[in-house]
Amino acid sequence: MPPSLKLIARTLLVVVALAAAFAQHPAPAAAATPCWKALLNDWYDGRIDKTYAVHCYNDALKHLPTDVQQYSSAHDDIQRALQSAIAKQKKTGHKVDPNSLVPPSSGGPSSGGGNGTTTGPTGPSPTTGGGRNSGKGLGHLANKLNPASASSLPIPLLVLGALAILLVAAGAAGLIAKQIQARKQAP
Repeated sequence: MPPSLKLIARTLLVVVALAAAFAQHPAPAAAATPCWKALLNDWYDGRIDKTYAVHCYNDALKHLPTDVQQYSSAHDDIQRALQSAIAKQKKTGHKVDPNSLVPPSSGGPSSGGGNGTTTGPTGPSPTTGGGRNSGKGLGHLANKLNPASASSLPIPLLVLGALAILLVAAGAAGLIAKQIQARKQAP
């Protein structure tokens, strides 16, 4: 094998080793997802399927990113779901306070059939499920890369970044190989 190919192979081996080291680094324990963020992630498919407290709806409206407010119907959908649920609870004589649970309404673009998962002020209830991986290891990384999440990482950008790093490494290996060949040919 020519020296330049050996150098390229070593460089690629180093890049792969670094990537493996970053993948193996344990992620810090994540705190429970705030209920407003869980609600936004639930809305991300265009409907709210789970049960949340009234304050979660209000917090979700406060934390709604500007681009989502301007270019989607999120604000209107969340507001409509909240108002509809509060109206239903008042009709049945229930008192509505910030910790009142708002079940998903049936029908409409911002609601769905619901799966019975209850999410309160501290996140998904452990007895009813509804949560994704708890935030450790590769499951946490997979959850961050999930394109269905409102806070996911942009996968195309990650792929382009990795490709750019590989191209820079290959270019550096080429330059080093040229220098080595020039030294060998010099008298």
